[in-house]
Amino acid sequence: MANGLITVMVCRDVLDAQVALGKLESEGIECSLANENLVGVAWTYSNAVGGIEVQVAADQAPAALASLSRDESDLMAEIRDEMDPPQVPELCPNCGSEDLIVVRRQRYAAAAMLLVPLPLFIFGTRVQCKACGRDWKPHVG
Repeated sequence: MANGLITVMVCRDVLDAQVALGKLESEGIECSLANENLVGVAWTYSNAVGGIEVQVAADQAPAALASLSRDESDLMAEIRDEMDPPQVPELCPNCGSEDLIVVRRQRYAAAAMLLVPLPLFIFGTRVQCKACGRDWKPHVG
């Protein structure tokens, strides 16, 4: 508590600390992260420095602890229910099959550039039917 702040949570990863920081800030609790930059640059030091500390002012510590310990996983069910239903899968225009795969040509270009030291700009995604072998550009939108 050298800087007047109290550590309410210790995180091993920068992402976990950023999520906790965002949650506290969304509830109006001012907070900061200690050791964020050090662990972000040299993540192997996380255990040595005691992790990334989520710190708040002493008078806001009880509210921060309550906020971080609250289980809000039931909100995910509400969000999932509000989302659009899953899209009907695309069908093969040749045979009507749903057994399709997505072919990304970037992978083939990357492999070819290992053999040929020239930049190959092959971008694009295609859909291929496993039943009849036909391929086409996927519909967007």
